[in-house]
Amino acid sequence: MPEHEEALVLKTEASGESFIKLYVLTAESGIFLCMKRVSKKANSSTIPDLFDTAVIHLETSQQGTMRFVKEYQLKQRRDVIGQNYHSLRSASRLSQLLVKNASHMPESEWLFRLTERAFDAFAAGKAPNVVLLKSLYLLLKDEGYPVRESWWPTLRADLRETTKCLLSKPSPAHIDKPEQNTCERIEQHLTQWMRHQTDLIIPD
Repeated sequence: MPEHEEALVLKTEASGESFIKLYVLTAESGIFLCMKRVSKKANSSTIPDLFDTAVIHLETSQQGTMRFVKEYQLKQRRDVIGQNYHSLRSASRLSQLLVKNASHMPESEWLFRLTERAFDAFAAGKAPNVVLLKSLYLLLKDEGYPVRESWWPTLRADLRETTKCLLSKPSPAHIDKPEQNTCERIEQHLTQWMRHQTDLIIPD
């Protein structure tokens, strides 16, 4: 049966001349792959773009389980993310992590809202390193990984106060170079912990 779901576009791939593969996240179905036919005469707002929020009308193929997007109603386009290298890199890393670990991710409205808030923050020009660090930490915490019990004690003592401030306060619009470097070190440390202490597949 056809169905409508609000979706976040995590990844797009060309598939032949007239189809696009879409990896999307919805509150109802979690992360999944679907296909959309794209006409050469299509309006730009009906062509899916990375980091979009859209209402999609889905149908399942009669021969299998592949879902096809019959309608694509754009709600919010975040192409501004692509205009900043650091925002694009951080937003893409979060999206890739979700796609690569789709089977581990919960089918939950919480995950949808977390990702939506992160995309909104990247689009608003918030400090991308901070947005990524907070998103990773909250994702791990919600998934039940022992970040407080296992990761936190391995963090250098001189980085803990900065980490506490970054995680507890709203993401700033700008941080200076030394703070940016410190945030990168903390995020890299967390990523290394994820590689060794979780079963998540970490994108390069």
